[in-house]
Amino acid sequence: MTVHDRSAFIIGGTGQIGRATAARLVAAGYAVTLGHRRPLPAGELPDGATSLQVDRNDTEALLGALDGHDLVVDTVAFTPYHGTQLARLAGRVGSLVVISTGAVYQAPGLPVPIPETWPTVEREAHDYPSGKAALERCLLATPGLPVSILRTGVLHGPHGRSLDHWSFIKRALDRRPYVVLAQDGLSRFPTSAVANVAEIVHLCALKPAARVLNVADDPLTVAEVAARVFAVMGHEAEIVTFAGPSRPDGLGFHPWNVPEPIVFSTDRVRAELGYRPALSYDDALRQTIEWAVPAVERARARGGGWPDVFPDLVARHGPDVWFPYAAEDAHVAGA
Repeated sequence: MTVHDRSAFIIGGTGQIGRATAARLVAAGYAVTLGHRRPLPAGELPDGATSLQVDRNDTEALLGALDGHDLVVDTVAFTPYHGTQLARLAGRVGSLVVISTGAVYQAPGLPVPIPETWPTVEREAHDYPSGKAALERCLLATPGLPVSILRTGVLHGPHGRSLDHWSFIKRALDRRPYVVLAQDGLSRFPTSAVANVAEIVHLCALKPAARVLNVADDPLTVAEVAARVFAVMGHEAEIVTFAGPSRPDGLGFHPWNVPEPIVFSTDRVRAELGYRPALSYDDALRQTIEWAVPAVERARARGGGWPDVFPDLVARHGPDVWFPYAAEDAHVAGA
């Protein structure tokens, strides 16, 4: 019989971050409960965890489920209302970790790299960055609340509904001899491996405090990302680039497609928590690929395809810019 001396509750525990965090906390000896809205299908519960179906909008029931835990992790807090719920945990839990986003940083004019002290958006809007920024302000203004706010980049890892690296994974699977990238292949946009987000959650639990931390992988250029994916998959491909944005037919498109580099500073999380990645960038890629490729194969067996596995990827960028192989062939032939 396993005896646990620490307990954790993860709101949104069956999602991508929730699953990775549950695995890390179970390995660290926590009794882990996953909170979720809908009944779980058979086999969906991560090893070593228990689950509780709870309505996020029923504040009293939610707080009752969270009371007394050593650690509460909220992966699905998006609005000031969620902030007012969580603020009531002051004095009732050991540590609170809330997943936020680097999209809260005020742009344009972002420094390279962006420190946690950079201003966040303040506008009367109901969009994703505004909601997250208002949530953060509510929590940080609450006396006695040991809340760690983690600002992540674009997530990658198992069980995601989006995967930017699929832009290169599929090309390797298709044995493409080259990939064509806009912006000279120099675009940089932060990504975050969920295994490393989970590691930081665990470190925050060990050192409760009110703070904001950036969470990001190494700040690679998109050409370097492509090269790393191809190397991990044992695929050789030429990386062809051109200046300026991607073209309407999709030539040069990639999800990192920004004209100016966006890079998060991770100095604070390293200094305050002694953080070192639980997985290297290449090992995180391997973990992602080992999940993603069979997931897409299962979707195809059901008559679908990769957009069914990564619907958020299509929602963010549209259906028509992916894998324009004929345009790539023409571009390379005419170069």
